[in-house]
Amino acid sequence: MKQFALPLFGVAVLLGNAGPAAAWWSCWQPPVCLPPALRFEQRTVTCYRTEYRTEFREVERTVYRQVPERHEREVSETVMVQQPRTVERQRTVYVPVRREVPQQRTVVRTEWRPETRQRTVYVPQVENVEKTYKVSVPDWRTEERSRVVMVPQVREEERQRSYTILRQVPTVEQRQVVCYQPVLVPVCNPCGGVIYSACQVAAQVKTVDVNVTRCIPEQRTERYKVHYQTYQPRTETVQVQVPFLREELRTVQVPVCRVQPKQETYTVQVPVERREVQNYTVPVVEMRPRTEKYNETVYESRPVTRVRRVPVVTYKTVAEVVKERVPVTRPVVVPYQKTVCVPVCGF
Repeated sequence: MKQFALPLFGVAVLLGNAGPAAAWWSCWQPPVCLPPALRFEQRTVTCYRTEYRTEFREVERTVYRQVPERHEREVSETVMVQQPRTVERQRTVYVPVRREVPQQRTVVRTEWRPETRQRTVYVPQVENVEKTYKVSVPDWRTEERSRVVMVPQVREEERQRSYTILRQVPTVEQRQVVCYQPVLVPVCNPCGGVIYSACQVAAQVKTVDVNVTRCIPEQRTERYKVHYQTYQPRTETVQVQVPFLREELRTVQVPVCRVQPKQETYTVQVPVERREVQNYTVPVVEMRPRTEKYNETVYESRPVTRVRRVPVVTYKTVAEVVKERVPVTRPVVVPYQKTVCVPVCGF
């Protein structure tokens, strides 16, 4: 509706500005063309993006390695050699010399002398004293008590039961049995070719009647009497012996020990100390110097040149070609789908 309103508005403006002479001509002019309307549509387009992919390739590389080589080399060295030599020397030693020295000392001697003393001794005396005590004596007394007892009674009851019996019924059945009967059979004589009849026993199957007894189950019902025992409570009085303790006074003679003091005289040995001077001899050891000669072995060092073979290790550089897997990253263009809004021209 808006698309048609715009051209009509433009025609009206042109007619209003023109004079009376050009009013009729404006009716024959073509309509003014307006720009077409735009609209947007969603479309799927193919785009391209760059991705980096890593691959492993085998690359030859030259590696230099150190290879050891072993060989021997003569080396001259100077060694100090020890040579023994005997040397006479002097030394001063201290020799112990023993001598006795007189000395004095004070000795305490102990002598024993008898002495009379007195002491108080407690002498035990035993006396019998009468003592009364109570004891509990066990005894029995008769008591009447009531108790409930169950008395057995036998009763008779009539019951009914069902049982099954097997009744034998004779029947006749037909069964097949094998019988042997003589039969004439033609036989040819191999010598003369004469055919004659011979008797031969042949088996035949016959049907015979057999008397058979079958057991047929039959249900029966009977009544019978049963004696069973029941118990009926009954109260009765009985006399029982009950134990109890009764107190009783008893008298006993108890020995009592009493202690009485007593004075007595006794003789003891009393130590008496006495000091006296005693002479004695003490051995004393003194160290006296003495010079003596002795032989000592002295080691002297002198240089000696020796030649020996020493293992020597040298390293040699060797080139070696090896193959290695090296990662290589390269760009790859990958297409992908994308939805975009596209302007579309049209009514």
